[in-house]
Amino acid sequence: MTDQTRDQLVAELATLHRDLGEQFFATRLRPLLETDLTVQQLRALALVQVDRESTPQRLAEALGVSAGTVSGILDRLTAAGMTVRTPDPTDGRVRRVTSTEKGSEAIRRLVAHDEDLPPDLLALLDVDDLRALTRGTRALLEAARRLGS
Repeated sequence: MTDQTRDQLVAELATLHRDLGEQFFATRLRPLLETDLTVQQLRALALVQVDRESTPQRLAEALGVSAGTVSGILDRLTAAGMTVRTPDPTDGRVRRVTSTEKGSEAIRRLVAHDEDLPPDLLALLDVDDLRALTRGTRALLEAARRLGS
């Protein structure tokens, strides 16, 4: 395969991926419209999710707000069962903030692709296309795992 062919395939795949996203755009907005979380709460929860754990000070800096504002945000997230604050093992004055499964699921619902493709959509594909799609998706997942390591 030539570099030109590869570049053309990559460009076509990018376009197809974008077009597929457009087909599901409205469906993906539904969880955002249904959430009770504020934008700042979502941002804080997302930061905790990305970092796996954080501190109120780091969150205040990242969000560009005061420590008191972050405290209120975390109070609401903790009351909703989405975050947990625990003492730092080396400095008891510092609190570590982690996301709970409920918090992780809330972020996942908002930003991740639907876990399940609509069965009626897949039913429209013949077996050869399903095999090709499965093979391609498996390869894409493996590449993403290598990129993430």
